Amino acid sequence: MLSNKKLNRFLRVAVLGVCSSMAIAPVVSQHAFAAKAAETQKVSSKIGKPLKEARDLMDAKKWKEALAKTKEVAAMEGKNATEDAIINEMLAFCMVNLKDYAGAVAVYEKMLAAGQFKKEEEPKRILNMSQIYFALKNYPKAIELSERYLKATGGSDLEVLRQIAQGYYLQNNFARSEEYAKRIIDAAKKQGKPVEEEWLQLLMSSQHKQNKKADVVATLEQLLQTHPTDQYWSDMFTYLLQGSSFSDRQNVIYLKLVQKAGLLQPDEYIELAELSIAVTNPGDAKTILEEGFAKGVLGKSASKDRDLKLLNLAKTQAAEDLKLLPSIEKEAAAKPTGEALIKVGEAYLGHAQYENAIAAFTKGLAKGGVNNIKDDVNINIGIANLALNKKQEAISAFKQVPASSKLGLLSRLWIIQANKTK
Repeated sequence: MLSNKKLNRFLRVAVLGVCSSMAIAPVVSQHAFAAKAAETQKVSSKIGKPLKEARDLMDAKKWKEALAKTKEVAAMEGKNATEDAIINEMLAFCMVNLKDYAGAVAVYEKMLAAGQFKKEEEPKRILNMSQIYFALKNYPKAIELSERYLKATGGSDLEVLRQIAQGYYLQNNFARSEEYAKRIIDAAKKQGKPVEEEWLQLLMSSQHKQNKKADVVATLEQLLQTHPTDQYWSDMFTYLLQGSSFSDRQNVIYLKLVQKAGLLQPDEYIELAELSIAVTNPGDAKTILEEGFAKGVLGKSASKDRDLKLLNLAKTQAAEDLKLLPSIEKEAAAKPTGEALIKVGEAYLGHAQYENAIAAFTKGLAKGGVNNIKDDVNINIGIANLALNKKQEAISAFKQVPASSKLGLLSRLWIIQANKTK
């Protein structure tokens, strides 16, 4: 399991990785470069000749010389509006290729203020400026222009929404980064596009930074549904245990889920076995301990004697339990409520007699008087069906647990595991 400190670090590293990988290198497209306009638009011979010299230097990729020549033209008197616009385009293009992004965006700001962009091109130019500001880490300006672009184009560009969300995140404005991360996800769904893992990471980290545990868990649940990894399962288990008030029976169900996810640690093998014995289910204890020994997780070094002693105890109790189960089941069937039959079902489940377990659980629920453990029982029915490779029956049982139950999340996580079954 991850400690809170490790979880904080993971989320921070994950999201910073997303943000750095998505930083957009400013590029001015060739069609946006208006130097060619000098060939087709009216420019005076006084301006046209040195402008062509600058253009030739640009074609030769001699950016410093081209910039110097273009600045000479910019300093000339008597230019018309068209010539000013062409010169500014050339200045910005040279600066971009010299990686002087601050200089380039300053020229674009001047052009925007002077109305030198064609009306149909203005939104794209504003977007390009926002990308340059983002690369320069001027996030307030990047956000301002990105939002201006969205307003002009309908507000559903996923890349721009992501840039805004990242900009807010990098300014530690986590409420706004959460808002925009949600907007990206909603927009993608409306457009019929898959939700990307990076968006959910950004959303989750924004929520985590605000200590919004319930929201983090909900986002983690989405990640497990769409991009399941051991890391996300480990994070979920960390959150699931924080402030939980599970009974011993429910802790067994929880640890079985950890086992199903393949993340059970050595001390948890022992904990699961001891809990199983505590709730009089030695069959479960025997099974889990044998698995731990088979995997080489248990029976090592200082804990070897303890582990062997616990295994021998579980084996002895399991053998005795198995002998007595038929008579115990008869007695349970005669009881007025179903609680005793539920215990029989748990015993059969521990002994891997899954059909018998389901039958006992079903009879116990039908008898009634078990509302306080009904959700536990439905999850156990799901676990038994899953062991029998009855995926749909398992999912149906898990779905019997209402979302409002304290086991609601646990049951949904079991559904995610069930959906992994082929």
